[in-house]
Formats: sequence, C-alpha cells, structure tokens
Amino acid sequence: MDFECSFQCELKDLHPQPAVTLRARTPLRDIIRLFDSGYADIADYLHRRGISPTGPPYALYRSMEGQEVDVEFGYPVPEGTPGHERFSLSSTPGGRAAACLYIGPYDQVEPAYDALMKWIDDNGLQAGGEACEVYLNDPADVSPEFLKTEVQLLLVP
Repeated sequence: MDFECSFQCELKDLHPQPAVTLRARTPLRDIIRLFDSGYADIADYLHRRGISPTGPPYALYRSMEGQEVDVEFGYPVPEGTPGHERFSLSSTPGGRAAACLYIGPYDQVEPAYDALMKWIDDNGLQAGGEACEVYLNDPADVSPEFLKTEVQLLLVP
C-alpha cells in the first residue's frame, strides 16, 4: 500500500475534554467484546442521567506489551458530569498529535498507524507512545468497510 497517497496525515492540537471512561488491561483478541459491553454500559449510564456526549467515542491506547493492551475508552461529556463507582471521570487526550482518517474495518487499521509513523519520522517529530482512535460513525449503522476512524499518535512535546 502506498501510504503517502492513501492517508492524509496532519499535525493537530488536541484540547482535553472531560470524559467518562473505563480502563482495562486486556488481551488484544478480547478488545471487541470489551468495547461492545463497555461503550454500551457507559452510554446507558449517560442516557439514564440525561447526559449527552459532547463528541464521538474514543479509545486511548496507553501501552501494548505482547498481545496485551492497556486501554482507556469512553465518551467526552459536559463539565460537571457526575461520577460513578464503575466509571472514571477522566479527559480526552491533549497536546500535539499526528492524525489521519482511516476508512474501513477496525481490525485492518494498521496501515494508518504505519503511515503516521512514517510521516512523523519524515517530519522530524517523535511519537510519545500513546495512540488514540476516535470513532466517527457507528458500526451498528454502517458496514465495516465504511467505518471512519481518526487515528491519532500523540507526540513528545
């Protein structure tokens, strides 16, 4: 795949927003089940309290060791959203990031990461080790080949 032609990479300034999240360390093979139940539980919690997310769901990949990933995921929410014993009040990532739009099945996103790493290297930047995926549409509403994900690699300040 020709990454330079396939992905439009750009530098973004991310502004942290309050978020309701779950954090887990899980085998990569189990992440879909974790996301399916976790996002549904958070959405139900917000809905029962009459709180609308202020943006699309996201997942912040904090680290990966072998086939195990440390991930925090959830929804951005308004300031003052109440806490809950099961969910954390956190924030979306902040700072500079290299980003690109990936369209396709979630399990085939790796070329977007490869393109971003090349772009970061070509532009003399340094990845900070965390990655964020922002899910711009819902897999319940569109076919996997039309899923839109903004992939962000956080940069060293």
